[in-house]
Amino acid sequence: MSIKAKRIILLVIVIIILMLILELLLRPKVIRQSFADSFYQAKKYNKAENLFRKNTTNNDAAAYANLAKSLYKQNRFAEADSAISIALNNAQDKKDILYDRGNIAYLQKDYQKALKDYKEALLLNPNDDDLRANYELTLRKLQKQPNPQPLMQQNEDKHKDEDILNILKGLDNKESTDRQQQKPKQSFKTDKWW
Repeated sequence: MSIKAKRIILLVIVIIILMLILELLLRPKVIRQSFADSFYQAKKYNKAENLFRKNTTNNDAAAYANLAKSLYKQNRFAEADSAISIALNNAQDKKDILYDRGNIAYLQKDYQKALKDYKEALLLNPNDDDLRANYELTLRKLQKQPNPQPLMQQNEDKHKDEDILNILKGLDNKESTDRQQQKPKQSFKTDKWW
């Protein structure tokens, strides 16, 4: 290889390195996003979370949505719900964020909220088969799940009825003993008047 070819190769390498340095200095968010995506794909959610969190400046909806996904994968649902809500408030395209928020609610067993989020997402994206499947699964969960409010109300009513019956029985017993105490003692006469 000639000296001229070596110089050209060296110049190209230097230019590439300078461009990478400029990229790092001028657009650190893009580089962090790239690394965070790599960590997320490698299932290193904690490392991905840290990088996604650094990108959440200026209420960036995509950064908050990604942060929520990494928190969700770590089973930190309350934090994920908070991050996804911020993403939803700042996003223009909400269908994927609603889908993710529905998933978070579903895993927290808040099926009503999950159903609501899936329904909103379906209205925005009616052709998404995964979304439709999640919606139907959540509907089935709600149908199988007994409604806790009426069950609790039934138990309270049952206890009230038992209390009332016990009070009535107690009053009957008291009345019966009071009557017995008020009755004059009759002496049995042996002589008959007829």
